[in-house]
Amino acid sequence: MAKPENEPMVDKTPKKAATAFKASTWCPMCVYLNPLAWLLIFIDFFLWLLSTFVGGGIVKLCRVMTSPEWTVVDGEGGIKRISSAAVALHATPYEGCSTGFDCAMKAMNEYADQEAFGTRKFLGWYKQDGVKYPKKKFGATSWQTYAEVKERALAFGAGLLDLGLVPLPPEEGQPGGINFEETTDPHTLLIYEETCADWMTALLGAHSQSLAVATSYATLGVASVADAAQECNVKAIVCNMKDVAKILENSTAMPRLTHIVYTTNYVTEEDARNPPSGEGSITVVSMDQVIAVGRAKPVDAHAPGPDNMAVIMYTSGSTGKPKGVMIRQRNLCASVAALVNFVGNGILEPGGETYLAYLPAAHILELCAEFCMICFGARIGFADPKTISSNGAVRERPDGTLQTTPVFSYDANTTPPGAIQEFRPTFMAAVPKIWDIMKKGIENGLSSQPGIIKGLFNMAFSYKNWALNHGMETPLFNKILFHKKFKQLVGGRAKLFVTGGGPIAAEVQTFIRVAVGVPLIQGYALTETCCAGTVQYPTDPRNGVVGPPVSSIEMKLRDCVEAATDVEGAPNGTQPSVLDRDDRPYLSTDTRHYGEPVAGRGEVLIRGLSVSSGYLKQPEKTAEEFDSEGFFHTGDIAVFTPDGCLKIVDRLKNLIKLKGGEYIAIESMEKEYSKCIYVNAVDGGICCYGDGDMDRPVALMIANLPEIRNWAAKNGIEDASADALCSNPDVLAEVLSDLRKEGKAGGLGVNELLAAVHLITGEGSPDVAEVNSPW
Repeated sequence: MAKPENEPMVDKTPKKAATAFKASTWCPMCVYLNPLAWLLIFIDFFLWLLSTFVGGGIVKLCRVMTSPEWTVVDGEGGIKRISSAAVALHATPYEGCSTGFDCAMKAMNEYADQEAFGTRKFLGWYKQDGVKYPKKKFGATSWQTYAEVKERALAFGAGLLDLGLVPLPPEEGQPGGINFEETTDPHTLLIYEETCADWMTALLGAHSQSLAVATSYATLGVASVADAAQECNVKAIVCNMKDVAKILENSTAMPRLTHIVYTTNYVTEEDARNPPSGEGSITVVSMDQVIAVGRAKPVDAHAPGPDNMAVIMYTSGSTGKPKGVMIRQRNLCASVAALVNFVGNGILEPGGETYLAYLPAAHILELCAEFCMICFGARIGFADPKTISSNGAVRERPDGTLQTTPVFSYDANTTPPGAIQEFRPTFMAAVPKIWDIMKKGIENGLSSQPGIIKGLFNMAFSYKNWALNHGMETPLFNKILFHKKFKQLVGGRAKLFVTGGGPIAAEVQTFIRVAVGVPLIQGYALTETCCAGTVQYPTDPRNGVVGPPVSSIEMKLRDCVEAATDVEGAPNGTQPSVLDRDDRPYLSTDTRHYGEPVAGRGEVLIRGLSVSSGYLKQPEKTAEEFDSEGFFHTGDIAVFTPDGCLKIVDRLKNLIKLKGGEYIAIESMEKEYSKCIYVNAVDGGICCYGDGDMDRPVALMIANLPEIRNWAAKNGIEDASADALCSNPDVLAEVLSDLRKEGKAGGLGVNELLAAVHLITGEGSPDVAEVNSPW
C-alpha cells in the first residue's frame, strides 16, 4: 500500500472544543471605532469606485440599483410569466431541435473536440491508522471529448437493440402511434446507478433508439427497483457491478428481466477482472461489452419524436407507492431551453465552463443541470457527495505517495484529493445541507483564531454584506480575505452556485454569498415540472425568494379554500383548507403577508411546456394533482413579491394541526432550528414532530458533541460519556433553550417553539463517520 508523505500522527486524546464562532452581519461598535477598520473600508470603497468607472460598469450599476434585471408580466386570471416569454413560452434552446436528444446531439457536434466527461480513476480504499473508516483513493482524471461521448452513446444504443429492446413508435394520435401506458413491449431501460459518466451515456444511448429511461435512486432498496421494472415492462437494467448480486436475488419480482448491464464506477481494475455471472434466464454483461456489440453491429439512430417518452422518473415514495413521473422529450427540451436562457444571459460562457456532477442523476435537478451543461459545451466532472472534499478522499501522486490533505495552489503539479479542488467548477448545484456544512466548516476553522482576527473578519463580513445589498463590491476584502482564503476552498473559479431541493436558511445563503464570494441563488421546481419553476437572479441580494418564473412555464396562486358554508375571511361558499399563523386564509387577492406587501398568497400552480403529463399508470393520482386546465398543483404555499418573484412560505402537506387546532410548518421549523450550534447538521440535523394529540411539537436531534462538551466543561460537567451528556437534564435544558432562541429569532410562531428535545449521539455509524465537513 502506498504511504502518504509526512502522514500526521492521530491523537486520540479528547480535546476541549474552541468556543463556537458564528459570522454576523452586525459588527461590534468597538471594531468600527478602530481607525484601521475605517482605513480598510475607505480603501476598499475607493478601489471599487475606481474599478466601476474605469471598467465601464457605472451604467450596469445604475441599472441594478434602479430596477431589477427581470420583468414579470401579468396575464388573465393572475397568471404570471417572465417578460421574455410574454408572447410565447420557450420550447427549445436551438432552432430545429424539438427533443432533449436533439439538443444534446447538436451540442456534441458543435463542441466535438472539447473535454466533456471527467472521471477520477478509482484505486480502492485507504485506511489511515487510528481512523475507523477508510477513504476512497483516486488516481489521475481521464477525460472523454464530446465526440467520444457521442460515439459511445450511439454504440450503446445500438447494443441495446441487440439485447432485445424495441424502439418506441410515435405516441398515440400519430400514424402508427401507441399509448405508452398501455404497451407491454420492452421500450424502457431502467438505470439504477450513482451519478457517473456512464449514467448519462446510457441515457443518451437509449434515447438514440427512441427508448425511454426509467430512473431509480441508487440509495433506495432493490424493492423499489423491482416495482419500477414491473411497471415499465423492463427487459434490461443498468446498475453498478456491486449491485448485480442484489438484482439477481430479487429477479423473481422482475419476470420480464433478461439482461443486467453493469458499470464499473468506483470499482478497481482488479475487481473488474472478476465479472459477475448471470443466473437462469438472466444474462449479465458489462456496459463496455454492450458498446462493443453496438460497434460491431451498427444501427442508424432512431431519433425520438417530441411526444415520445424520455424519462419515467420515480419519486422516493416516502408517502406511499413511488410515483413514476412521465417526462416526454418535448418537456425535457423546453426545460433545457429555460435553463439555457437563464444561464446564457451573461452568467455563464458557452464552451468555457466546468460543472461538478455529484447529486443523484435520478433527481430532476441533476438530470436537467447536466443536460443544460452539455448544451453549453461545459466540462462535467463526476464525483459523489462524500468525496467532493479532501476530507473524504486521498489522491495517489505519480510517484506512488499519497496526498491526504487539501491542495489550493492549483498548478500543473498539484494532486488534490477532493473533487471540488480537482475539477475546480465554475458552476455547482447543491441541496441546502451542503451549504450549511460549508458554512459551519469555515466557522469552525475561524473558532481557533485570535479574537482580533474574528473581529476583523466580522467587520469585513458585515461591510461586504451591506455593499452587496447596495449593488457594490469589495475588491480589497475579496483580494486579501474572501477570495484568497475561502473561494479557494471551492476551487477558486466558481461563478454561480444554485441551491434547491428545499428551503435554505437566510444566514446560510448570506454567508456563502459574502464569505465565499460567489452568488448563491435559490431555485424552485419539481419533478412534475421537469425542473422548470422559478430561479433567482444573481444580482438579487434578497434571502428567501426563489425568483421569477422561467421561460418555459407560467404560474399562478390558488386560494387555499374548499367548498363549504360561508366563513369569515374567506370567499362566499368556501372555508379555508389551511390558515396562517394569524388564523387568516391564504388568498390570491391578499396584499399583505405578516405586514409585508405582496401580490397575492396561495398554492402555487404551474402550467407550460415543461410540465409532465402525469403519473405512469396512476390516473387517479394524476387527476388529483393535474387539473383540466393543464395546471399542476404543487402543494406549496407561496406569495408573489411586488416585483413578481416567488417566495415559498408553507407547504400544505407539511402543515401539521396540533391538538388546539393550530397549524405548524415542520419544514420551516427544521430550517430555523438547524442554526443552533448544538445541532450536528453534517450527520443528520434535526427532525421536528407534532400531531393532533399534542399541544406542542418536539424534536429528535443529532448532537454536536464538541459544542456540548465545551458547554458541559464550562458548567462543571466533566468526564461524561456521549450517552451520559445527551441524557443529562442540564444539557437538555441548555440545548432546548438555544433551540427556542433560534426559533424566536427566525420568526417562528409560539406554537412552533419546541416543548422537548431528544438528543442522539450519532456515534458508531459509518455514514456519520464518513460524511465529515468538506471545509
